[in-house]
Amino acid sequence: MRSVVVALAALLVVVAVAVAQDPGSDPSSTTPEPTTTANIPPPADTPVPTPTETPVDPGVPPDFAEVQWRDSKALGLPARQGRLRNGTLLPELGEDFFTWDPIYNRIPNREWRRWGTDRLIRTIITVIHAYRTERDSVQRVGIMDLSRPHGGRFGRNFGGLGHASHQNGLDADILYPRKDGTEARAMKPKDVDRKLAQDLVDRFVAAGAVKVFVGPHLNLKGPKNVVVPLIYHDDHLHVRIK
Repeated sequence: MRSVVVALAALLVVVAVAVAQDPGSDPSSTTPEPTTTANIPPPADTPVPTPTETPVDPGVPPDFAEVQWRDSKALGLPARQGRLRNGTLLPELGEDFFTWDPIYNRIPNREWRRWGTDRLIRTIITVIHAYRTERDSVQRVGIMDLSRPHGGRFGRNFGGLGHASHQNGLDADILYPRKDGTEARAMKPKDVDRKLAQDLVDRFVAAGAVKVFVGPHLNLKGPKNVVVPLIYHDDHLHVRIK
């Protein structure tokens, strides 16, 4: 009886060992439990990119952006055999100025009357922008005739009194500021704000104007032979550069 028990025990051991070594039971085939990765924030000192804007030079008049600049050349003289090569067009309106048609007395001036050298356009816009920057509440400055697209004569046959000069893109007619602050032509000397008008005259002289013709009834001052009183200029100043 004892030998039978021993034999049964030995048989159980053999079976247990065989089950433990069963090749069909591969632990590596067990599908692992899915795991998730924690959403770990970046370190506090990690730099975060921020959008940047191209800096704008505060000294550059904003109206420059509206001009199609050309390398212009003034030929001949302002009042004799003048021509304009590669003229630059003054826009009809800007942040600091408006254009005024002297024949129809309205905004804007017609395109074919608004051509000058690039240097003239740059001078006008720069002076007017500085003037308005320092006088924040003042009205925009009116600009009348410059030259025709290719220069040349600009006489009575082009309307009104015409111009003896304005032939080669170096002349511009600038309206005086009005006392009432409206953006229009001052038809009489009493309508002109003489303090503001004198400021504009001084600024154009400082910018290198060789002539500034002014109204004989306005008592505007400036360097001798540069600021010159002239008939038919009580409603505008006439700037000429070299």
